[in-house]
Amino acid sequence: MRIDRLFAARVFREEAERESFVRVGVARAETPRGFERFRDWIAAGRHAGMDYLEKTAAVRGSPESLLPGARSVVCLAARYSSAAPVAPDGSRIARYATGSDYHGTLRQRASRVASGAFRRLSGGFAYRVCVDSTPLAERSFAAAAGLGWIGKNGLLIDPENGSYLLLAEILTDLDLPPDEPIAERCGSCNRCLRACPTDAFLEPGLLDASRCLAYWTIEHRGPLPDAVKERIGDNVFGCDICQEVCPWNKPLALGEAAQVPTRREWMEMGPGQWRRRYGATALNRAGRRGMQRNAAASAGSVGDRGVLPVLPRAASVAEPGLADAAAWASRRFLRSP
Repeated sequence: MRIDRLFAARVFREEAERESFVRVGVARAETPRGFERFRDWIAAGRHAGMDYLEKTAAVRGSPESLLPGARSVVCLAARYSSAAPVAPDGSRIARYATGSDYHGTLRQRASRVASGAFRRLSGGFAYRVCVDSTPLAERSFAAAAGLGWIGKNGLLIDPENGSYLLLAEILTDLDLPPDEPIAERCGSCNRCLRACPTDAFLEPGLLDASRCLAYWTIEHRGPLPDAVKERIGDNVFGCDICQEVCPWNKPLALGEAAQVPTRREWMEMGPGQWRRRYGATALNRAGRRGMQRNAAASAGSVGDRGVLPVLPRAASVAEPGLADAAAWASRRFLRSP
């Protein structure tokens, strides 16, 4: 059955609006412009310990590898709260990690967009729904679809909604009319590059993940290097600093800040309490022991003596990352009055 291209694209947009996506656009299902930078980034080893990025590098620029016959990528953007989740002791987690794990909730919303379009168009096309756990260069495709531009901090920036965005994609064999990319609007601004506490940006748009606090506090397993522990500051999961200083995010203050535990509360949390409160959230990427490792390192970094009663026990656990961070923090407290 022949499906009118313009009508089909409008149906996808209407279904996306129904699911409260703030942006929707279409890109061609071909290697996006600038993807060679990602290949060069991998080849230079800038992806730190994220070996899965190297293993899936070829697939990420090829939608047809994920859906044979793919011709279009419907790109979706959902906004999340820009209110910083800060604990009473000043420690904080990345904004996107509050609430239910977005991998599931975002996939459900995008799936309803796809199924709604499938129903209204009487079938006749194939599709596959993707979120960031699917090996697809989603920011590059989102930029190609006109949802925003890739900023100097490597994130997608929408002029109306800033960069506090979650992305999803619908690959389809429909030949939908593509949208035009929008021009980059960072101009001469370098606030994100200057504000990074670990100097993780080698140049605009070029991140060395081995220097990034988000990598170390979320992706890395085991002990943290001392240089990372020293500069972790209040960041116990992820880091939003390069977004917080971005002028495109300045006017936005959407949603209420989530209540998060203090460093000591993280370190005292048992496995049952963890599963009940955080087992179905994005924080589970780091896991309970990973969060406790980060909390101990953060305490040593900022001098939070509130964790002193729990450090000896943490330093004796079998998990090497937590034991190392707790012992490191204890030594720092012994050296300072």
